[in-house]
Amino acid sequence: MHPYLITAKPGRVRRALTVLHRWSVRALALVVMVVLGVVVLLVRCARPIVNYTATRLIFLELWAAQRLGRPPVSGFVGAGITDEFVREFHRARQHATAGSPT
Repeated sequence: MHPYLITAKPGRVRRALTVLHRWSVRALALVVMVVLGVVVLLVRCARPIVNYTATRLIFLELWAAQRLGRPPVSGFVGAGITDEFVREFHRARQHATAGSPT
């Protein structure tokens, strides 16, 4: 056995591949962060438009329900969904004690 084999450095190709791998992972992470940032920004920017559209559609449904003499459906569905969200929120607050600053 030759002693230089034990302390031999990796070759140029091996080092180049290691550097290429490291930078490709960093570039991929940067791309993922940018894409997620753009998605979050678009969702936040679209929120007022969605709220305005939902409000107008609710008024349109109330107008149609008044003309037909029937109760509006979205009121019942929306109230049930809202109640479930409130219950889930309170349940999550009661069980989320790990890592709380208090």
